[in-house]
Amino acid sequence: MSATVAIPSKSERGFFSCNTQPRPEIIEKLIREQQLGTCAGAFNVGKSPMLSDIVMHVLNGVPWCGRAVQKRPVVHIDLETPGPVYKANLRNIASRLQVPLPRVSDELDAYLEHDNADEPGTKKLLAALAGSSPEKRLELVEQALKSKPNALVIIDPLELLFSIDTSKKLHVLWLYGQLRRLLSRYPHAAMLITFNLRKQFRGRLGRPNLLKDPRAWLEEVCGSLDIVNRSDVRLGMDIAIHDEDIRVVNGIRRGEDMDPLIIHSVDSKGLSANTGDNLAGFELCPPDRSSLNAVFTQRQLAYWEILPLSFRFENVADRIVPRASLKRLLDRAKSVGIVEQDSGAWWKKANQ
Repeated sequence: MSATVAIPSKSERGFFSCNTQPRPEIIEKLIREQQLGTCAGAFNVGKSPMLSDIVMHVLNGVPWCGRAVQKRPVVHIDLETPGPVYKANLRNIASRLQVPLPRVSDELDAYLEHDNADEPGTKKLLAALAGSSPEKRLELVEQALKSKPNALVIIDPLELLFSIDTSKKLHVLWLYGQLRRLLSRYPHAAMLITFNLRKQFRGRLGRPNLLKDPRAWLEEVCGSLDIVNRSDVRLGMDIAIHDEDIRVVNGIRRGEDMDPLIIHSVDSKGLSANTGDNLAGFELCPPDRSSLNAVFTQRQLAYWEILPLSFRFENVADRIVPRASLKRLLDRAKSVGIVEQDSGAWWKKANQ
């Protein structure tokens, strides 16, 4: 007697054939539509200037630090940066990228707490902050999304917009749930929120290395924050171990690989710059400023050293380096700017 094979119903067929692909990436290998992302870092490490740089790249669809970017509007709620500094940063970045300044309210909704109270965005933000109700502040974000439903929403930092007791789990989970519900109503949007570090590193062997062990770094600084723990993307920004001028951006993406970025600040001409009036965003560090010993595992470094200066993936995969290992190696090398691809060939920019 043959077994009866159940035929899926129309609704079952629809479930397994719809929504089967990941949401589009807004910033390649960093954040997708409908994702909640967090970025943690110490005070003055450069989170706010980096976010301003991301704002201008997203508004114009310009690749950021080697990552492809999908053009879209931005909602930027900044509760720390002085208005004149914020505006100078965007002017400098626009000059470096050779793009026009954004049309405020049409392309960029800027809500700056530390700007003139007559500015429309600042006026709305101060009105939302005047009361103790977190619902009023959520309403500010939702009203912005109603006019820009595919926006990248940046909140810097989250704790200054929503004055909840982060030591009380129910308060934190309530806010997390509200942010998730907002993203469910606006599935083409995404949120990137920041946290300032206050927790001291307590590991017996010293400070965890964000470049090599992002999970340990994030556990040390964010282990008690339920919003961070439940986010789709968990980023950290830190000073590179051997160079105060270089920053490491690394983290964890739920269900996806994350490759680190090693970046440095530049002026409007693309030259190295410290924070100040001439700051114009960030770029990947030149190869000679990267330490291969810091970037690669020992096995990856061995593979890197036996790769020729120029090669095609199919010519070396499984011949010189195992295919899966080669892909991970190239992803990491590309993320820190030491390889480039041209006409299907890979070129090593640093042969050490």
